[in-house]
Amino acid sequence: MRASDLEVSELSRERFPRTHEVLEQGLAEGVAPGFVAGFWSEARQGEALITAVGSRRRLPSVQPMKSDTIFDLASVTKIYATSMLAAVLVDRGWLSYDAPVAAFFPKYAFPEIQISHLLSHTAGFAAWAPYWEKMRAHFSPSSVERVAIADRQRQAREWVLESRPEVGVGVRALYSDISFLLLGFILEEVTKMPLDQAVKHFVFEPLGVERSYYVHVTRDADAGRDDQVAATEDSEWRGGILQGQVHDDNCWSMGGYAGHAGVFGDARDLLHFARRLFSGFISIPTLDRMWTRVARPPGCERTLGWDTPSDADSMVGSKISRGAVGHWGYTGTSLWIDPHARFAVTLLSNRVHPTRENTLIKAFRPRFHDALMMDLSSETKKDTISDR
Repeated sequence: MRASDLEVSELSRERFPRTHEVLEQGLAEGVAPGFVAGFWSEARQGEALITAVGSRRRLPSVQPMKSDTIFDLASVTKIYATSMLAAVLVDRGWLSYDAPVAAFFPKYAFPEIQISHLLSHTAGFAAWAPYWEKMRAHFSPSSVERVAIADRQRQAREWVLESRPEVGVGVRALYSDISFLLLGFILEEVTKMPLDQAVKHFVFEPLGVERSYYVHVTRDADAGRDDQVAATEDSEWRGGILQGQVHDDNCWSMGGYAGHAGVFGDARDLLHFARRLFSGFISIPTLDRMWTRVARPPGCERTLGWDTPSDADSMVGSKISRGAVGHWGYTGTSLWIDPHARFAVTLLSNRVHPTRENTLIKAFRPRFHDALMMDLSSETKKDTISDR
């Protein structure tokens, strides 16, 4: 089963008027230069509906955003690639969620930290660290992108392994890229492969994901922009508008792949990914554990790699099930799945174009999700009436 086998229809204005109205309002308000939105529902004969609104980029020759436009998924990478690779390895018996980090790095200074703590952001690490700045200084006067990726990855691993938690393990949830960087290095130890190749081999290829990938950062990588990809930030120090190069600076400095970010993909692949999770790709026990909120600390809204809707003022809105799981991406992307309803929704945007200072996406996301769910409810009522 491949993404190309997924039946895709237009998420039309006629059938989804509230959704289109909110997307167009988002464009008018400057939330992002464009959106690609869609959903998949097993209850609707497994159909996926996708629509595109806006333009790929604010450049002189503006091209319309398309349903197959590729986006820098940013932290959606955490569920789409890294957490899923971990689940595959757990399913195979190669990895245990309860394994300590020290089982893979015997000299590791914090033996109480386990894989489950990294996945649930309860290891106590800070949100992030400016490794890209350290990388530039370490390899100076050479440009970072001219240094072999293996050398950059090796140096990043050394710094991450030296990172100290800010609070005790399991004391509270602190969203942390550092946790997922460390997890990525562990997955490389288990698979004996670079992380990007391990994700391709164990996740993307078996799933039938066709248009998702990492982009290596080399000295020739900026030779031209990729017009299939939505542009992200206008970065002076990285040479202008980023289009086809990973936005996250730490991931960029490491060579284009890392446990916390790096994957590019489109709406069809994301919805296909969600569909495949209900087809036996992962065993039910592993899937259930992966999607269950962790018990410690009390009230934690994280599962083993995934986020869940906040109990109040959730960016997923008020109408999606509180049992849903998903993740946001810094660039303006998201994927949410309702395991009980077997339903998935994705909202992809390049809200960081031309600047990351634009944070309007935070208030926009719940508006979008509520509008879509209201349209779906209206559709269901119409179908029920027509069946009488």
